[in-house]
Amino acid sequence: MKVHYTISKVLLVLLVMTPRFFQEPVGGPDTTLEEPLRTVEDLVEIGFSRSQVVIVNEAHNGLSRCMRTRQVGRLILPRAHAAGVRHIAMEALHPSFAEKANRTRRLPKWNRGYLAQADMRALMRTALDLGWTLVPYEADLSKSPKFDDTMSQDATNWRELEQARNLAHALETLGPDARLLVWCGNSHLEKKPIGNWKPMASQFWHITGIEPFSIDQTFTIAPEGPADARARPWIKEFGEQLQTIPSGTMGFLREDWKQGSHRAGVDALVISLHNTLK
Repeated sequence: MKVHYTISKVLLVLLVMTPRFFQEPVGGPDTTLEEPLRTVEDLVEIGFSRSQVVIVNEAHNGLSRCMRTRQVGRLILPRAHAAGVRHIAMEALHPSFAEKANRTRRLPKWNRGYLAQADMRALMRTALDLGWTLVPYEADLSKSPKFDDTMSQDATNWRELEQARNLAHALETLGPDARLLVWCGNSHLEKKPIGNWKPMASQFWHITGIEPFSIDQTFTIAPEGPADARARPWIKEFGEQLQTIPSGTMGFLREDWKQGSHRAGVDALVISLHNTLK
């Protein structure tokens, strides 16, 4: 299950890449839903009733992140546990960190990047407390082809493919009936190619024949400027209901959204009162 790669300047570049966020269709969103909002925990339960692999993302841009996405991550773990999950694959994990954490059941000290951030450590600690195993799956950048531009589409697609291969290998080692929760950043969870871009989830599906269930937490987060500019129509429509939930966060199945066809690459979308990157 071990995935090896080298922390390098190339990886640091990848960590600070501007994330891909999807904008609403021209004319603004239609917030009409066929079914009521659901808790994110309910969406996870639905996900594992449909697939053995559920992918949930966090929102980050470099080392800035929306802390709400990781806080919600902690909330969903018990429901995933009840569905039979015992492994969480995380894009941010370094193999040596994961190996020591799994062996000692304690988080190693770490002084850089996402693994040093308190909210990320709280998410991993919750998984360990449930008895789960942490699974790294980042691409081994020491094996990267020599790209003229490490930010090019070819370089991006190579990284997406390597992540997908690592996830496929990890799942294979767990056995045919194992369930896996995947924790990724931004839009790696998209299941449909977009132009020349082939996201990790789309390549995982192609490699394994397993269609994952993708839950997008970045839906009401804007990459630039005030986050509420993108969230405003949804908060106007559902704000009172969101205020009744401690996390201020709920979601819905794409199939229940009249305008959902433009987000065919995910299965569920999360809306929240808390959408800022810090």
